[in-house]
Amino acid sequence: MREALITSALESATKAEEIGLPRNKIVLSCKVSGVQDLIMVYRELAKRCDYALHLGLTEAGMGSKGIVASTAALAVLLQEGIGDTIRISLTPEPGGTRSREVIVAQEILQTMGLRAFVPLVAACPGCGRTTSTYFQELAESIQAYVRDEMVQWREQYEGVENMSLAVMGCVVNGPGESKHANIGISLPGSGETPVAPVFVDGQKTVTLKGDNIANEFRQIVDNYVREKYPRKAS
Repeated sequence: MREALITSALESATKAEEIGLPRNKIVLSCKVSGVQDLIMVYRELAKRCDYALHLGLTEAGMGSKGIVASTAALAVLLQEGIGDTIRISLTPEPGGTRSREVIVAQEILQTMGLRAFVPLVAACPGCGRTTSTYFQELAESIQAYVRDEMVQWREQYEGVENMSLAVMGCVVNGPGESKHANIGISLPGSGETPVAPVFVDGQKTVTLKGDNIANEFRQIVDNYVREKYPRKAS
C-alpha cells in the first residue's frame, strides 16, 4: 500500500510535468490515517524526489486523539526536514469551529521552534499545592487574550509573536519559570501569602494583590508590547 501511494504520486507528478506544469508548481500529498504509514511514505517520497510535500494525517479523529496522532506523525517528519506545507484534520466537536485545526497546526510549528505565530503561555500542570483554579483560569484567559490581540499587534509591531508568557500556580516553580519568560506571574498556591509577584525579562517588577490581578496582568502585557517591540513602518 505504501509503495502504491508513492508510485502513484510520482507518476502523477511526471505526467503533470509532461503536459506543461512547472516543477516548482507541483505539491505532492500522500495523506493517510495511520501514523507509521504516514512517516514511512513521506520519508521515502523525500528520498525519491524534490517536489514540495504537503503533510497531514487525514481522518485523525476528535479532540485529544486527533491532536496527539497528528503531532506524533508530523513532528517526526518536520524534525527530519521533510514537509513544506501542513494540514491538521480534526473532527469538530458538536457546534465547534474548524479554526481549531489552524491553531493546532500553528502550535505544532511554534513549539518545535520552526515558526512563530502568537505568544504562547507556559503554565504549570497543577498539583497538591495548587488547589485553586485561579492560575488555570488566568492562563486560559491570557492565552485567549494574546491570540485575539495578535490581530492588531501583528499589524503594528515587529517580532511580538516571539514573546513568551508564564502563568504559574505556586512558589515552588513559579518564580523560576516566570523569570525565564518575557513576562511571568507566580500566583499563590495553597497556604501561601495571597500575593502574585510579576517578573519582566527576569526581573521582579511589581507584586499584584486583590481581585483585579487578571486585568492588571493584561495591562502589563499591553505595556510590554508597546515598549519592547518596534512599530512597523506605516
